[in-house]
Amino acid sequence: MGAITLTERGPRIWRRGQPAGLAPRAAVAVALALSVSARVLAHDPGLSALDLRIGRNEVNAVLSLAATDAGSVGGPEAVRQLALELIQIRLDDRPVAGSVESISTDNTGGVHARLVFRGAAGSRLVLRSGLVGRFARGHRELVSIRAKDGRLLVERMLDAQSNEAVADVAEPTGSAGDTVARFCALGIRHILTGYDHLLFLAGLLVVVRRWRDVLQTITAFTVAHSMTLALAATGVVNVPGRIVEVLIAASIVYVGVENLVRSVQCSRWKLTFGFGLIHGLGFATALRELGIGTDGISVAAPLVAFNAGVEIGQIAVAMLIVPLFWKLNARPAPRLPLASAWSLLVVVAGSYWLVERIV
Repeated sequence: MGAITLTERGPRIWRRGQPAGLAPRAAVAVALALSVSARVLAHDPGLSALDLRIGRNEVNAVLSLAATDAGSVGGPEAVRQLALELIQIRLDDRPVAGSVESISTDNTGGVHARLVFRGAAGSRLVLRSGLVGRFARGHRELVSIRAKDGRLLVERMLDAQSNEAVADVAEPTGSAGDTVARFCALGIRHILTGYDHLLFLAGLLVVVRRWRDVLQTITAFTVAHSMTLALAATGVVNVPGRIVEVLIAASIVYVGVENLVRSVQCSRWKLTFGFGLIHGLGFATALRELGIGTDGISVAAPLVAFNAGVEIGQIAVAMLIVPLFWKLNARPAPRLPLASAWSLLVVVAGSYWLVERIV
């Protein structure tokens, strides 16, 4: 018995072996199209993301998967294992081992895996992701590779046929002389625009009467702030900047008040040394803002050069203001001596900074 279908003229009987007409062919085509569409809709090929950030001797990566994609491979723990197996990094053609630091899910059920590839150093990074081949056909993975400062180096869309991204991650470098000159200039600029540091130093020098005392004052300050600058820049000592700034302001107020209530005409090197330790922590903040020391960047040359710049700046200032102080002090005594007038200014300015930084 053949199949029965309806035509404009009524039922038509199709016998086995007879060629199919236009209507059944169209029906088959429609059925196939619907079938393919249903499969496409049922299996969204999906899109994942892999973000890499280049650090000093390490590469940090975050893999982000939609809930459906993570579920298709077995959930968060399966994602952890697959990430370790299928995300590969090579630097200068050397493989770098990675570890999954954490796995988290968001409020949509998406899974985020954070990976770290430590001991990664080189100039040419090759990323290969085999994950795209484990999901539905047509799955895409957006790869972004960024430099340490956030600059986008490479952005590529990977798929099962093209699952590799390459980036030049070499940092621009200059000669050792360029590094020394740059950080020395930064140190000079920092001290010349560090009005609180300069006012503290001027408050100490306004009462001295001999070059020997000037030398002791500057030497004690230099030795002290060099010590804490080195310790803080390398991460051995870590004091919050807010506290350091308050203490620096307090040191300024103290020196001004002591000048007013005591007849001091010597270097006070012990006091200078103690407060110099605090000011060194303030200098270290400038280096940390440049990324020196705490994240593994070589610290020796920048630290020495920056400190030398600070010394050059403060010696230059001292050579200018000390003769001026002495010349003004040599004039017939006014109603308010220079040392007292200057110390009063030091107290007022220091008190303003102290209140501002506390509030």
